[in-house]
Amino acid sequence: MDAGWAAVIAGAAGAGGAALAAWATGKAMVRQVRLQAEQGFDQWLRERRQESYAALLSAGDAVHDALNTVIGHTVTPAQPDEQRAAWRAVNAALREADRTGRTVAVVGPPDVARKGLVMRAALYGVVDVWRNPAITAADQRAIAHATANQTWQESATIFLAQVEKVMQTFGGD
Repeated sequence: MDAGWAAVIAGAAGAGGAALAAWATGKAMVRQVRLQAEQGFDQWLRERRQESYAALLSAGDAVHDALNTVIGHTVTPAQPDEQRAAWRAVNAALREADRTGRTVAVVGPPDVARKGLVMRAALYGVVDVWRNPAITAADQRAIAHATANQTWQESATIFLAQVEKVMQTFGGD
């Protein structure tokens, strides 16, 4: 073989090696970009879940706060306009609980969504005690309220336990 052919073979080998190195580098870069994208999405999802879970719990607190005004009107009778305004506040808080419950269903895994729906239903149960015209005696209403509120508390505890499990999958706190 003469020197010309040796140079051609050496050049081809060098070009092939450079092409192989470029391919390997490109593949590693694509892998790195994918990994960063997945990590970014995981962080985004973690934040949305935290926000929606906290919002659902806060919405439950808002319903209880608004309902306390309604309950106060049973102890100290109020004008019909005040009573209607108090119920409007309860209904608005329930709508917010519904909205946040839907958000939890969208961003949360099914287990959390189911627990959130149970918690929301328990919240409606607490409100329904005060809407139910069949409960006329104050002691009956107090017992029904305590029972419904206990169901709410238990469902919130179960929801929080499920949330904690889910958030740990992110390597969370």
